[in-house]
Amino acid sequence: MKTYISIATYNEKENIQRLIQDIFNLGIEDLHVVVVDDNSPDGTSQVVETLKEQYSNLDLIKRTGKLGYGSAHVTAFKKALENQAGIIISMDADFSHDPIILPQLIETVAQGNDVAVGSRRVKGGQIIGWGLWRKFCSAGAMLASKLILGIKTNDLTSGYRAYRSQIFKDIDLDRIKSNGYSFLEELIYLIEKKNYLVKEVPIIFVDRQLGKSKLSKKEIAKFFITIFKIKFKK
Repeated sequence: MKTYISIATYNEKENIQRLIQDIFNLGIEDLHVVVVDDNSPDGTSQVVETLKEQYSNLDLIKRTGKLGYGSAHVTAFKKALENQAGIIISMDADFSHDPIILPQLIETVAQGNDVAVGSRRVKGGQIIGWGLWRKFCSAGAMLASKLILGIKTNDLTSGYRAYRSQIFKDIDLDRIKSNGYSFLEELIYLIEKKNYLVKEVPIIFVDRQLGKSKLSKKEIAKFFITIFKIKFKK
């Protein structure tokens, strides 16, 4: 089954080469990688351009500015759908999402699940490297989303996911308005609302070692605002 991996980047020069090499070294059949770079000033896109000479199934979409995490993945998802992908995977570029889990996510969808979520919040899952503030914000986001939106997925903020591409015939990507990390929240809400089968796969999440975190206080605030926007959306 053709599989596309979407990676949204902004200033990931320190990580992107090794990540792409590790992904392709897994030897997954018919695997394609799409990097969507938001005009990183550190030269991330130039590294990917060079790697394209080595990997024919590597694509790069260069955007004109920092247009957002959510829209970056939507752009890559659309490219995957145009190329008849059977499975579409989103993951981060900072190695908090270990590529070694990719075959398990793919197999979970192949077994009949519509979405496989790399989950830090099921048995066997773990978070390494977060401080108390990050843990507090994450726990608050989970609780609010469950109480207000009724989301059942335990790790609804995980960006490490594999989707059966068929679900996007029901879920119109153009209707998703959340652009930052709250994109993950809105998408999983829409998926659950359509009664698609979501399976959580335990992962060990290790906070980034290289580069700077993109999760700002502004993004955290937007996440909570999105909960109410979704709840009262007409």
